[in-house]
Amino acid sequence: MKTQLTVNEKGAIIHKTPHARGRRHDYDIFKGRHPTLPNGVRSETDLGYYGLQSCFPELNPMIPFKKRKGQELTEEQRLFNKAVSKERVVVEHTIALLKKFKIMGQEFRNRLRHYDITTDIVSGLINLRIMRTATL
Repeated sequence: MKTQLTVNEKGAIIHKTPHARGRRHDYDIFKGRHPTLPNGVRSETDLGYYGLQSCFPELNPMIPFKKRKGQELTEEQRLFNKAVSKERVVVEHTIALLKKFKIMGQEFRNRLRHYDITTDIVSGLINLRIMRTATL
């Protein structure tokens, strides 16, 4: 099952899509359920969303540059990729916290209708932990 997350700069989960059954690519799920972003907010994604700019130009996404065969990235492109990666680390750390609760990364062995409720509860616990560590 797949669920997509949107987190803020501290790592707190601010949006979570309902689950999608089976093996599906993240970009395929995004095309069907992409959230509308407020003005001034940019979508930052990884290379799995390559092509997002052509399908959804209104989102103005920040996608890292791909190295072409036989060519190197320019210094500006490398610096841009590094900046995007620094911000993506926060998302990856939040996903790691979800995996500690065994809600993602393993088969869900409960009733399927309980999955979204369970992920909401776990997301709340993670947000509580992030808020507590941010104030310390």
